[in-house]
Amino acid sequence: MEQTVLCVDIGTSSLKAAFITENGKVRAFSRRPFLLCNTEHASKEWLPAFQNALQDLLFQFPEGHPCGICVSGNGPTLVSQSGETFLWNEPVVQLGTSLFIPRLLAFKDKFPDVWKNDNFIFSGPEYFLWLLTGEACTILPEKRFEDVYWNSELLLKNGFSNDDIKKLPPFVLSSHRLSGLSRKAALFLGAEEHGISEGLPVFCGAPDFISALMGTATVEPGILCDRAGSSEGLNFCTPFPLKGSGIRSLPSVVPELWNASVLLSDSGARFDSFKLKIERERGKQIDYASLVQALVDSDGTDPSLDQGKYLMIQTALNLKDALNVLKSAAAEQGLAFPDEMRVSGGQAKSALWNQMKADITGMKIVIPSCSDAELSGDAAFAFFSLGIFSSLQDAAKSLFSAAEIFYPHTV
Repeated sequence: MEQTVLCVDIGTSSLKAAFITENGKVRAFSRRPFLLCNTEHASKEWLPAFQNALQDLLFQFPEGHPCGICVSGNGPTLVSQSGETFLWNEPVVQLGTSLFIPRLLAFKDKFPDVWKNDNFIFSGPEYFLWLLTGEACTILPEKRFEDVYWNSELLLKNGFSNDDIKKLPPFVLSSHRLSGLSRKAALFLGAEEHGISEGLPVFCGAPDFISALMGTATVEPGILCDRAGSSEGLNFCTPFPLKGSGIRSLPSVVPELWNASVLLSDSGARFDSFKLKIERERGKQIDYASLVQALVDSDGTDPSLDQGKYLMIQTALNLKDALNVLKSAAAEQGLAFPDEMRVSGGQAKSALWNQMKADITGMKIVIPSCSDAELSGDAAFAFFSLGIFSSLQDAAKSLFSAAEIFYPHTV
């Protein structure tokens, strides 16, 4: 019988969960929107949202008895042991290469009493893992990520004391197996008859963009991924750091490989804000696909819909610009550039938007079987840890499959 992992991703505006098999099949999927997103209390609803999502998953797939739980989430969000939350998108002054040290300084300044009194300051998914297991850790996707996170020397240089440093849990690598689901968490989740009981293996996923790259199998040179959620990033797997204006090169989760990215930081958030505006004007919720259809069909008679259509087109044009940045840098450094890209996230669920992207960018658009690729990436981490695959690269490639391909229309 095929094994199944319970995969969880904590997004900015919702929690997503799924049962995913060792063959990459999604047996059940659930999304739970947050009410407290973009507040300092955001983390308070993560565990209740997971409980609700789990009940939904078990309704869809009653025979689900997972062999483990794997968690990813938005970063570099910070959460205190008592739950105060400093989200990844709050503005800070960037210092050096670390994404976390400026946020740790801002967190310490915003919540001085919490910093003084709490034993731990977590990144987002690690706080959720602590709620599930009682074990404190910080997920390092790969050893080369230390400069992007922190080390004692960098922390001391930026004014942190030795006591401050003790508040940051030790590093573990993605796919690390924790001590197991705690009795308290198992009782809260209320699904022990489905094997979600004390001691169930719990695995470390990664920051959500790393899990999405795993889920789209962007783990070998030449693979390109557009991760289009609340924020959007174009990611290109390379054999060495790609240099160029506007390009951020970080290590891949696969040793010796790299990920070159160009960020379109607010594209998804702008569309979400537009969708909320339209819903308020109409006095009802609007299905994502229906809204995109209305925008594509807009004939210029409704200013609100015209605004949304312009936003969609502008997003695709920005993506084309980002592609050109990567393409130019690749050509200058002797790398071939692909003619297709894999798309994950909310935009991947709209056929009309995917076709628009293909037409405007001239790229072939590949949609994964699991468009919320963070979840299939989590499955890959867990199944690798369980020994089903010999490497993270093999796990990612084995679980990935294409559900649909969109070809650019020629004029």
